[in-house]
Amino acid sequence: MTETTFRQSVPPGHIYVNEKWKNTDVFTFLCRRVQVLPLETMDFVDFYPANNFAVLYVTEADLVSGSNHKRNLAKLKKASFERSIVIVERTNISAQYLSSVQKLAVLELGLGMVPVNGPEECCQALVAMVRMGSEEKSNPFMLRDRVPPLETYLLRTLLTVPTLGETKAQALLLRFKSLLNICNASVEDLAKVLGTSSAQQVYNFFHNC
Repeated sequence: MTETTFRQSVPPGHIYVNEKWKNTDVFTFLCRRVQVLPLETMDFVDFYPANNFAVLYVTEADLVSGSNHKRNLAKLKKASFERSIVIVERTNISAQYLSSVQKLAVLELGLGMVPVNGPEECCQALVAMVRMGSEEKSNPFMLRDRVPPLETYLLRTLLTVPTLGETKAQALLLRFKSLLNICNASVEDLAKVLGTSSAQQVYNFFHNC
């Protein structure tokens, strides 16, 4: 299989979309909010919201059917884009598969993961990525003094940890800068932000899933 590379510039306010999404709600939603550029030669990548920024969308159907999403996650890691993110559809049906995807994507491959409730929320995240890319921010996943719009989607991964509220989840992202750093943190380091009890819960969640 030929490795996917993408060096064509993405114009500000535009998003390249894999043609497999044409005639879907995802495509229609995006067309209402940003300039959509359908592209045939995207292989496993679903969206390019900015230069050298690849997005993979794992749907409920992908999770339930056990299709090629695991292979595509490995391809995304191997392709070594400057930025990459996995959007995962979390529904009542697919929730049981979320922890295994999280373990593979975040812990084993070091990819960012954003759980969403469905196609519309996926598109909202993509629009945020396009807009942040248009502002030419060097890294939309690096946090400074606050959590900007895109990172509010990254919070959703942490909010799947039982008893972890939004305030503590945001504090973790502000302190550790990425989900991967949180996953790799020791209980002692987590406790400096959360306290001992919550730190142990977060550590157990990522290491026992």
